[in-house]
Amino acid sequence: MPWRLKEVIPEALKRAGGKERLRRGLVLAAWREVVGPSLARLTEAVALEEGTLWVQVPDPVVAHQLTYHRLHLLRRYEERFPGMVKEIRFQVGSPKPQEAPPNPQDPAPPAGVPLAQSRKALALAQEAPPELRDKVARAALALLQRQKGAPCPICQAPSETHPCPTCRRLLGAPMVRKEAERLYRGKPSRLEGEALLAARHLAREKLLQAMRELYPEALRTEEFRPLLADLARRFQSLFPEEALPMGVRSLLEKGELPPP
Repeated sequence: MPWRLKEVIPEALKRAGGKERLRRGLVLAAWREVVGPSLARLTEAVALEEGTLWVQVPDPVVAHQLTYHRLHLLRRYEERFPGMVKEIRFQVGSPKPQEAPPNPQDPAPPAGVPLAQSRKALALAQEAPPELRDKVARAALALLQRQKGAPCPICQAPSETHPCPTCRRLLGAPMVRKEAERLYRGKPSRLEGEALLAARHLAREKLLQAMRELYPEALRTEEFRPLLADLARRFQSLFPEEALPMGVRSLLEKGELPPP
């Protein structure tokens, strides 16, 4: 009998432990976005136990650096997964554990398809019990292959137009624009999922524009520099993995702006 993705995935989730197990997997997968690509290359979220996220780090220096940003990381997780991550602990060890020997029950990578799609499909299949992994992998791969276009700059979903139609609609939604203003002012958002990504995009654009407009004034007049430093602080709080505009960063490095 032909199988359908909408039939296989719910059954897989049910037998694998339900949505709660899937959400734990999503929390671990979100670590790279939460911490930023530079630190994600050195660290790995390895477990979520009773609200505590365990992150493996290569040495005490990285552990100390992340501990300093712990509250910010918790806040970002709360925005994405409310109530799921209540504490973060860092343990020193190998950041990337060695791969386990292949499991004969795991599905083989399909031939003749892009490697990135194969890896993503196989990763999704790991949430299913062994007897369903092959079906889940093939269903996920079929869905991925139907998606066309480059990744949307906001949600990363493949799309032939940028932003994608969903994000374009969200960018104009009053609630999203209201929450973007909250983020711009340094307050936490009450959104999650794609709506949160759209609000963060709007807040990012507004913060960058405000810094560009204020930067020439701050060069001429010192009284504008605390305002520019505050904008830089808000930007770094929302996007710690992203560099500040060159001029603003130069003023900070020279000590001509108050520390953000």
